[in-house]
Amino acid sequence: MRYEVTPDLLTDNELIDSEHRQLFAAINRLLDAFSDKTQNGNENILQATTFLQSYVDKHFGHEEDLQKKYEWREYEMHHKFHEEYKETLDKILGKIPKEGPSIDDMSAINTHVVRLITHIRTMDKRLGAYIKTQKAR
Repeated sequence: MRYEVTPDLLTDNELIDSEHRQLFAAINRLLDAFSDKTQNGNENILQATTFLQSYVDKHFGHEEDLQKKYEWREYEMHHKFHEEYKETLDKILGKIPKEGPSIDDMSAINTHVVRLITHIRTMDKRLGAYIKTQKAR
């Protein structure tokens, strides 16, 4: 399975949409590394998990900066989701053994990505629409 930003996930905010594409690319790199059973695969898993965790932090920070800038009324709820998402992601990735993920590990990651997709489809799209109206003022 490959993740991609489809039209239904676009927020109409260039920064947010660009970073969502980068997040999905990072997730895809991680999933590709899972299927590589060589020593390089193990190193790629480590690199992919490290990058993904760092990029999630960066992206959520950018979203929250936009929310503050435009005085988004749902900031607290959005921030809470981000914090819970990062905490769960860290737990999932932290459980992956050095020799590679189990089916349960891969299932947990895919389930967590679905949570992100649902978040994008609802909260981020509302945020994008709100920012667009604020810029038009």
